[in-house]
Amino acid sequence: MNRFLIPAALSAAAFAAPTTVLAQSASPSLSVEATTDLRERGLSWSGGKAAMSLDATLPVSPSISVDLGAASLRDSARHGGADLGLSVAPEVSLLSTGGWTLSAGATGHVFVGASGLSYGELNSTLAYAIGPAQLSFGASFAPSQKAIGGSDLYLEGNATVGIPGTALTLYGGGGYSTGSTRDTALAAERVRRLRPDGSYWDYYLGVEHQMDRLALGLRFTGTSIGDDLAPGRYLDRDTGTRLAAYLRFTP
Repeated sequence: MNRFLIPAALSAAAFAAPTTVLAQSASPSLSVEATTDLRERGLSWSGGKAAMSLDATLPVSPSISVDLGAASLRDSARHGGADLGLSVAPEVSLLSTGGWTLSAGATGHVFVGASGLSYGELNSTLAYAIGPAQLSFGASFAPSQKAIGGSDLYLEGNATVGIPGTALTLYGGGGYSTGSTRDTALAAERVRRLRPDGSYWDYYLGVEHQMDRLALGLRFTGTSIGDDLAPGRYLDRDTGTRLAAYLRFTP
């Protein structure tokens, strides 16, 4: 569920460039993570409580894969008191050239235990790898939907670098959330699920230590959302800066 994932309309220049299909791993992958606070785009999805999540990737062909996610939401107010969050995200690798890779896909979010709050997004990512470092730029666009009170656009940039000679990885990045709001009272409430302050910035910085099949990490997150934001039907106080710890197991 940590992929609650460049608009669907990719630029003509990207499609015009010479491309080669990016090969995917032939083997599926699985990871299980325990965290002190499940956070997405600077917001807590578990009401500030400890949570568990499971992520899996299933290769379908050399250029197509499907990411599956599940996470405990701890009756979070942000998702109407849902007990469980599920995600399905098919992805297509469009090109790989000169260290750059481009992929596009869609993500469906389903909230078990809450009615009428599931929604979908279109997404794409452009990544560049050089040595132990990787940069990525992406966006997710959710067309106007009742479940989120309108449309939602998220632009992001991320960086990861492994420290040579150590088992440590440093990573960080940030993003900007914006979008439209439907002209109804219910929409005004629901749009604040993903954009509590209308439009806002988020940022994060983390460090991870790899120990064979285990990874232990710390992640600091923050947003531009003011501390005076009053809780509401889909809001809580967990929108400020937080330091979360996590332990991930990869079989």
